[in-house]
This record gives sequence, C-alpha cells and structure tokens, in this order.
Amino acid sequence: MKTILLVDDELSIVETVGEVLAWEGYRVVTAANGKEGLAAIASARPDLALVDFMMPVMDGVQMLRALRADPIYASLPVVLITAAPMALPGDIRASTPVLAKPFDVPALLHVIRSQLGP
Repeated sequence: MKTILLVDDELSIVETVGEVLAWEGYRVVTAANGKEGLAAIASARPDLALVDFMMPVMDGVQMLRALRADPIYASLPVVLITAAPMALPGDIRASTPVLAKPFDVPALLHVIRSQLGP
C-alpha cells in the first residue's frame, strides 16, 4: 500500500481528498501546513506528497524548497494543489506537477498515478 502525505489547511479538502484516496487504496497521512508536513515525512515515509500552495506557518513552495534541499527527500514526488497556479514561482510551475483547485476526482487520480504509477 502506497502512502500519500496530504498537506492542506482546509479541513474540507483534507477530509474529502483523504477519503477518496483511502477508497482508492492509499494510506493517507495529513498535515495542516508545510512545517507539520516536513515533520510528518520523517515518520510516515510517504511515496508522494500532495501539498497546498497557500497555507499558514509554511506554505507549499517553502515546503517543496526544503524537501528539494534535503538529499534524503529531494526525489520525493510532490504535487502542488492551488486555486492560484499562476501565483506560483515560474521555476516551481516548470518543475513540479500542479493541480488547480477546484479539481475533480479523475484529475486528482490521474496526476497521482502519473507520479506513482498505477
């Protein structure tokens, strides 16, 4: 069973997406911001992280940059989710899969499978 870390400060997104991923057979670990997400990675050892862009404490770009700077986690697949994809820095948009909110279940599963395989 593959593990997905879902990092989002919106409880409704965490509950809904978490439930969909669990139905699809993934183990889901959650965090409410990038700082909590980084802490969860060490214990959960996820196969992929779904990370919201706009969050308090540490946003998704800051979390992604911290991951990429750490040799242990630099290759962890990360998908950014955001309602404002054009607000992301250009280097992030060019190098990281982005899922624009609102998204539907098929789009969510497609981007996850494109990163993890079927």
